[in-house]
Amino acid sequence: MRNFMASIFKGLFGGGVRASETVVQPRPRYQRPRPSMPLVPTEPAATALPPPPPDMADGHDPELSAKLRRIFDRRDPTQAGSIHLLGLGGLHEELGPRWPAVAARVHQLTAKLLDQHLTPHDAWFRHGEEAYVVVFAQLGAEQARLICAKVMEQLQLVLLGHADTENIRVHTAMREIGSDVLLVPTSLKDMLSAVRKEAVADAALAGPITVRPEGFRAPMMARAGPPQVRYRPVWDVQKQVLSLYMARCCRERPGRTPLWGYDCLDDPEDMAGILALDLHVAREAIETALELYENRFRFLLSLPLHFESLAVTARRQEVMTVLRSIPRNLLPFITFHLWAVPDGVPTGRLSELVSALKPFGRTVMMEVAGPTSDVSVAEAAGIRVVNLTLPPGSSVERWAPEVVRFATQAVRHRLMPAVEGVDSLAMEDQCEEAGVRFLSGDLIGGWVDVPEHVVRRSRTDFVRQGVNLRGGSPN
Repeated sequence: MRNFMASIFKGLFGGGVRASETVVQPRPRYQRPRPSMPLVPTEPAATALPPPPPDMADGHDPELSAKLRRIFDRRDPTQAGSIHLLGLGGLHEELGPRWPAVAARVHQLTAKLLDQHLTPHDAWFRHGEEAYVVVFAQLGAEQARLICAKVMEQLQLVLLGHADTENIRVHTAMREIGSDVLLVPTSLKDMLSAVRKEAVADAALAGPITVRPEGFRAPMMARAGPPQVRYRPVWDVQKQVLSLYMARCCRERPGRTPLWGYDCLDDPEDMAGILALDLHVAREAIETALELYENRFRFLLSLPLHFESLAVTARRQEVMTVLRSIPRNLLPFITFHLWAVPDGVPTGRLSELVSALKPFGRTVMMEVAGPTSDVSVAEAAGIRVVNLTLPPGSSVERWAPEVVRFATQAVRHRLMPAVEGVDSLAMEDQCEEAGVRFLSGDLIGGWVDVPEHVVRRSRTDFVRQGVNLRGGSPN
């Protein structure tokens, strides 16, 4: 197998490598320098951009055709294997004027996804500005196409918030008589149709792929930018410190409030989108935390995980793969925020998920749907913190009794209560009197691009800084 892959690269590159092609070398995860540009530019480009170059998979690239021909010449005919080409031209068109600012980030994400889905025996290299050649050592064309399509689908989900199965195309290199190499396109929609007809539902290869949802959310998502990972501080009332930062996905919308969390998806019920979003946030946040740790920053990081990302074994294994890549020295600083736990979930089921997460962090927090939610199952499952998120603009008169009820029930079950959405000193007073341990919201601190070092903070500091954001007396 090693000789097979070595022969491919020898035949492909000969004595030298052109500047426009990048050969992937083994490298440790999360060690690359972080780009200075954000995932989404704060302002669109001032001038109109030229149309994206033709997709390299159009079959009319003589240079590429010659290289693919050399790969076929060097291959062992007794092995299966297959060669495919992925083009980013469709993403270029979708992102439009945002492309120059996000292109480097797109290529970095593409490299991560390819490294994640390929085996050590497979290889890939970049051809030109917007194409990747993927060489599978063992998989046949059909299985390999599905893996390539999954990479493109996850790229679209992360960067655009949706996946268009009709426009996701994978080109397969075919050797024909006369030494010509043809690139035969296949859309993800056609692949899924063939899978359904043949009843070949191999989740390990096809993954949780769905058709792009349509409906009332489409206009709301039309102008939303690509996802970013933002962070918000959490105040530990008892220890009087800002030490924990919650990571969350955000999509900016010009002239409108941003979308947060799973609202960043076209369809918040789409399991594939939920998983892709969780994995994207986890990778970005872990990478940020590692870089800050190496620069002597110390803070706790809370990673959001949806119940559905852990409920099915195949999806849970993808989450575990990312968590296993966390360096050991970072594990004591990682916590998990479990979202969308359904009412009535069996204790054993929830305990199984919590037990899977515990080796990778110090604690697990669970989001509750409301102040009267039953938290007894959380106690039995080994969860330590329960969080209640107040709706925007919550008044003290309306929510003070609910906060007291929530905190009392949590303490009764030996859980630490947390409240998100605290935006006034009056609400902070009520939460502190009710025994809430952790607070977050506009009063405590806004969303930031990078977490900060742990810092001491008391209520007196909030009063002194004049941070009563809803006006009126600070008391």
